[in-house]
Amino acid sequence: MNSIAANYITHISNSINSSEIPIFRYSQLPTLQASILKKCVHLNQFKMVHTQIIKNPSHQTNVLLAKLIESLVAAAHLDYAHKVLDEMSEPMAFAFNTMIRGYALSGNGEEGINTYIKMQEHCIEPDSFTFPFLLKASTALSQGKGVHSLIIKSGQLGADVFSQTSLVSFYSRSGGLKCARLVFDGMPEKNVVSWTAMVTGYMKERRYNDGLALFHQMQVAGIEPNELTLVNVLSACAHLGAYEMGKWVHRFINRHEVFVNPILGTALVDMYVKCGYIQKALQVFEKLPERIVCTWNSIIGGLAMHGYGELALKKFLQMQTEETRPNDVTFIGVLSACTYSGLVDKGREYFYSMRKQYHIEPNIKHYGCFVDLLGRAGFLQEVYETIKNMPIEPSEVVWGSLLNACSSHGNVELAEIAMGKLVELEPFNDGNYVLMSNIYASKGQWDNVARMRRFMKDRGILKTPGCSSIEVGNMVHEFMAGDSKHPQSKEIYSTLDDVAARLKAEGYVPKTSDVLHDADEDEKRQSLCHHSEKLAIAFGLVSTNPGTPIRVVKNLRACCDCHHATKLISKIYEREIIVRDRNRFHHFKDGACSCNDYW
Repeated sequence: MNSIAANYITHISNSINSSEIPIFRYSQLPTLQASILKKCVHLNQFKMVHTQIIKNPSHQTNVLLAKLIESLVAAAHLDYAHKVLDEMSEPMAFAFNTMIRGYALSGNGEEGINTYIKMQEHCIEPDSFTFPFLLKASTALSQGKGVHSLIIKSGQLGADVFSQTSLVSFYSRSGGLKCARLVFDGMPEKNVVSWTAMVTGYMKERRYNDGLALFHQMQVAGIEPNELTLVNVLSACAHLGAYEMGKWVHRFINRHEVFVNPILGTALVDMYVKCGYIQKALQVFEKLPERIVCTWNSIIGGLAMHGYGELALKKFLQMQTEETRPNDVTFIGVLSACTYSGLVDKGREYFYSMRKQYHIEPNIKHYGCFVDLLGRAGFLQEVYETIKNMPIEPSEVVWGSLLNACSSHGNVELAEIAMGKLVELEPFNDGNYVLMSNIYASKGQWDNVARMRRFMKDRGILKTPGCSSIEVGNMVHEFMAGDSKHPQSKEIYSTLDDVAARLKAEGYVPKTSDVLHDADEDEKRQSLCHHSEKLAIAFGLVSTNPGTPIRVVKNLRACCDCHHATKLISKIYEREIIVRDRNRFHHFKDGACSCNDYW
């Protein structure tokens, strides 16, 4: 008798009630055993069926053992499943594939690869499922390339769409995007899963424009996207601020009656939030059939980013009323809502309630938010004391928040302390050096500005150039500071001259202290005039109808001069201008901003 079965017969007989032991005729054994497997939950129940299979062998024994392995793997009893596999007299590819897949899904890919090696030792030929499961088990790029070579050597399997799609997925998630594209382009047949895998790969590498371009090709090829494709496309639209494409996806969902599950619903809300349409995001949110914590986090964080702090906090209370438990991400949104709206007392209350009321230990991001909250409000000494008394080591996020606060309030002494820590923690972050230079420049300390610039040059640290984008006619147009590459560049700069003249008539005086070099005033004004968001706004004025909103996405924090100028432009040209900078949204209208100059 099989040694595993023999060891458990007595134990099973004693531990399972007689009412649980099925009574059947010998001829019924295979059918009944297969059906009983579907009802097994506990390991003892599986062992009982295993014992019956071994005690009553038939021509279906190997099939039943393979089914037993499948059921054990599904119930996460991998160790016992592997023992069953090891003692099979004639193991089949199905049993090995099941084990490889089980190990891959459980996060033990190495054991999955070892199982494949045992499969080869038994001289069992892989089938069309083996390689996709083996790719799921592969965690290193070199392992996946090894599997790729096996697929090629297998001959006919090399053209199998299942294996090829698995290769695209593997390379996409493992940082081998070029390999993924080579496999994808060489596929003789592509299905929706293949296209989605490639689109997803571009999203993981933050190549959102390439991802959207491939999505366009997918549409031309007549492949209807699935829910995962749509989630990825919405994510790209959110990052790029590509509202028109996001709106098209929403129409597609409605037109094709795609079920909006919580993940897709959250992606829709997030897209509208990050494209600057917070009211539309709220409408979508209210109509969702089901909301999960991520959905609530998206709307709370979105309202905070748009300056609706009070409403964000109301949603936080509603979330709890509807019995959705907040998590650590929720409190980042809540603290941000307090920060962007200047609700210092509320922010203190929520920060200290995390541990006491919600049993959530504040992490480094929460401390960063709390420091930012206090710092923006000018409580710099309280910020410094909070940092010194933190139960965890302050990170670059925390010291960076202090440096930002010092920039807003012109505190050079504390800024130098924060900068000293940041040089140790993230020595190649150009943003910190630029911010410190800005603090020195605002005080007219040009020697210190020059010292910062020399320090950056000596270390090979380059300033990240400002980049702003605007979507017009379903195309995203990008502008760098001083850019002249756009086909309509001449018209854009002509419009900028008109903007400058009308701003001057309104009494606008450029904030030349934001220019980080000791140049004459005319050079400083020229530099400010050609900032990337001003170029994008000028293009918006040129290429969109009068009275329509202009929406701009910027990679850096808005500078004081651009913020001041954009308020006036919104009034002069009677346009609503929505700017999404690195931290938040600014809604400019009639000469005012939604942030109330608190950013």
